[in-house]
Amino acid sequence: MFLIRGAEVYAPEPLGRKDVLIGFGKIIRIGEGLPGEYGGLDVDEVDAKDCILAPGFVDQHVHVMGAGGEAGFFSRTPEMQVSAIVSHGITTVVGLHGTDGTARNIEALYAKVCSLEQEGITARMLTGSFEMPSATLTGSVRRDLIFIDKVIGAKTAISDRRSSQPSRSDVEKLLAQAYTGGLVSGKRGYTHFHMGVGRRRLDMLADIIRETEIPPYLIIPTHVNRDEELFVQAMELAKMGAVIDITSGIAPEGGFGGAVKPSDAVVRCLENGVKIQNVTMSSDANGSMAVYDADGRFAGLCVTTVETMHKEFRDLARTKGVTLETALRPVTSSPAAAIGMYPRKGCVAEGSDADLIIMDKELSILKVFAMGRLAADEGGALLKGAFE
Repeated sequence: MFLIRGAEVYAPEPLGRKDVLIGFGKIIRIGEGLPGEYGGLDVDEVDAKDCILAPGFVDQHVHVMGAGGEAGFFSRTPEMQVSAIVSHGITTVVGLHGTDGTARNIEALYAKVCSLEQEGITARMLTGSFEMPSATLTGSVRRDLIFIDKVIGAKTAISDRRSSQPSRSDVEKLLAQAYTGGLVSGKRGYTHFHMGVGRRRLDMLADIIRETEIPPYLIIPTHVNRDEELFVQAMELAKMGAVIDITSGIAPEGGFGGAVKPSDAVVRCLENGVKIQNVTMSSDANGSMAVYDADGRFAGLCVTTVETMHKEFRDLARTKGVTLETALRPVTSSPAAAIGMYPRKGCVAEGSDADLIIMDKELSILKVFAMGRLAADEGGALLKGAFE
């Protein structure tokens, strides 16, 4: 058990200066002047005076078992280690496939997600991959949602040269299977769309929202800041009720020419009347994109990294004139709700999971708690994989 003393709590809404007691994986009490002894149980006190306490980040797009491979086997990115995840404030991840769902199969993704949970963080996964029909564990997307505990949604790719070029009918059937599987299993049952910058962009998803009965909030296109035209269209889709996911790892300074800087994208959403609950940010960590010259020859790789989510959140709060509460929402409460895990995740509340970040006034990470355990301290990870 830990008693965090005197922190300025953002839940993400501001609660003021509070003490927060955590234990057995949960937030037990939030109040002022909480006692330091509970029925003879050991309680470690953490002095958080002059610090900010916020929910752990919820990253809904992480290539936990690596991705890439489109330029050949040498271009496959490695598996992620739990230490790298928690060091940057991420306490909940959703693992998913990248371009290659063949050499890296769905069974291996499930095993990696289970491994991360055993190592101390919360991990879930999406069934499916770039290709359609979807790669699944049980033979269908709906059965995966119903019978596989870790599966909370589906994933595919559209408007991208690497996709399987699915028809609108293919996409509607995938959405329907994920939705009904979610209904039966009590999960969100959403579908996550890798977006390229093909000519059709988001037209198909907009038509599906307008013309079918599928709830728009279960449609989550990601990488929407990949270029200006896609981003402008994404803001309109969010106004129709979809949840748009901005990729913190896709930015001009990272080699992605033409991309909209992630923190700027959040600000523009707010300026254009998009509700903050319809805007999320994810890292796409360990994702990779091959770069080719005009003749189609391989010219290099752009690789997304895990620290970008904290970096863009910090930039949003410190340099863009956005309140800390608003800056926190795209990386905490909004993604937690989008994947069906709020208020267990994404907030600081009694009964919620004890996934917490303590930051200084400059929003540098000092400590991270994952499921009530001290996972990172003063920049160093305490949670590590078996082979680290």
